[in-house]
Amino acid sequence: MLFREAADGSWLAVSQPMHALVSGQMLRAWGAPGFALPAPFEDVATAAAHHDVGWMGWEAAPTLDPATGRPHVFRAVGARFHAPMWAEGVARATAGWGPWVGLLVSRHGSLIYSHYDDRHQDHPEDGPAARLYRESQAAVQAELMARIGATEAEVATASALVAVTDALSLAVCGGIATMGGVGRAPMPDGSLVPLALEEGDGVLAIAPWPFRVKEVRISWRGRRFGRGQVWMTETAMRASLAAAPVEEVTARLVPG
Repeated sequence: MLFREAADGSWLAVSQPMHALVSGQMLRAWGAPGFALPAPFEDVATAAAHHDVGWMGWEAAPTLDPATGRPHVFRAVGARFHAPMWAEGVARATAGWGPWVGLLVSRHGSLIYSHYDDRHQDHPEDGPAARLYRESQAAVQAELMARIGATEAEVATASALVAVTDALSLAVCGGIATMGGVGRAPMPDGSLVPLALEEGDGVLAIAPWPFRVKEVRISWRGRRFGRGQVWMTETAMRASLAAAPVEEVTARLVPG
């Protein structure tokens, strides 16, 4: 889960699978001249849209962060919890959408956990859980690559497209100031170009412009809560989340 803070003090709770759908919306518009193209298109788009499939169980019963009185933001959930979830998500993605999608979900998890030793070291079991994911998924990825007959260069480009749309979507759905960097776009020669994102009122300017259309409209949904809303118990928090009305947010992406 991530939160989009509003100027009036209210905040929008956005689930991980919802943010991933925004990644998919962006991926389907990707492909300005000079940028690497998604291939195979449907598989890469599906992987972008569902890369957080492993979080669906947690989002149905989120845990309370006693330090904030809100649900845990995704970055505060330890790898000892979400690394097994991610591995299960790889299995679900492979079974539901095929080996290309499963491979890209698995590779995205490996990318995340390759940086894990530098952050989130809140519990001694987190580092080993991240390493176990990387080690166990290496064999899974090798088997899936053999099944689809893809080269490392092809998979690396597709994986980079999932990663950059993930980063862009996190910045959009969670707020640029809180999310930090907005990713690096893959180029046909294998290089990566950093993207910049500037936020206005319902408009987000991206440079360099990576999309094949002049403007991209995106939308996502979340649950709005008022200023200072916190919970003392997990039961009360989950009940409030379940009962809260769903709000749709829209934005336009334009060249920066």
